[in-house]
Amino acid sequence: MSRKVAYIGLGSMGADQARLIANSEHELTVFDVSNESRAAFSGLAKVADSVRSAVAQAEIIQICVRDIDQVNDVLFGAGQACEAAQPGALVLLHSTVDVASVHTVEERLQQQGLAFADAPVTRTRQHGDGQFVLTMLGGSSDAFELARPVLDTFSTDVLHTGACGSAMALKIANNMMTWMQLVTGALTFQLASQFNISYKHLSQVTKANGNLTPVTEAFLGGSRSSPEGLSPEHYEFALSQAGIGEKDLTLAIEACQAGAIDTRMMDIARELLRPAMLNQL
Repeated sequence: MSRKVAYIGLGSMGADQARLIANSEHELTVFDVSNESRAAFSGLAKVADSVRSAVAQAEIIQICVRDIDQVNDVLFGAGQACEAAQPGALVLLHSTVDVASVHTVEERLQQQGLAFADAPVTRTRQHGDGQFVLTMLGGSSDAFELARPVLDTFSTDVLHTGACGSAMALKIANNMMTWMQLVTGALTFQLASQFNISYKHLSQVTKANGNLTPVTEAFLGGSRSSPEGLSPEHYEFALSQAGIGEKDLTLAIEACQAGAIDTRMMDIARELLRPAMLNQL
């Protein structure tokens, strides 16, 4: 069934999701603060000049911005999405934020007559039709059924994880493992190099026994593709990813502290992540 969709936030993840929605039966309106990001959707979808105009007619409002401050700005601050949205519209939060904030956003939106679900995503193997993420959804069964036709346009799978907040908790746990594996991979490469073991042989063994994940393999292979160090383009990408990783590990550490879970390994991983990403260990 066709839905009227507003997509807010056309960054590296959001733009790819929005393009797949634009190529589907759904009626899509997009907005981003970047003129360049909006221009890229000219002819693909309706391009709004503000958050308010983007969400005004939407049944589903998807938000994919960097952090909780930007989420709050879109919904309750300068963006005024909460005021402009139709009563009963469903807000899907794709951004990775802390679980407590998810519940706060849910409560504030419910007070305004809006439905809400947390719907973080994680990259998977790309399917033939372009779907490239697994989407986790925490919220009611009604929210899941309403959102599913839109989520299917860019998702290899859609997992209903339970009540609101459960999907975000799962995403935080998943991200914790990912970033810690990247740091472990960087240190493993250093150890192998100390004994003149080639990356080719290291990857062959660690792939054979399942230790080398696709994400870690892409990171290690890409960051060491040039013997002279990172290219300027790869350096900027690695720098950006390091910032995201530090944010994700901070969310994991705070969640673990709330549950009295030992965070020492995560503390070390957060400290080493940036130098690992930038080949500076």
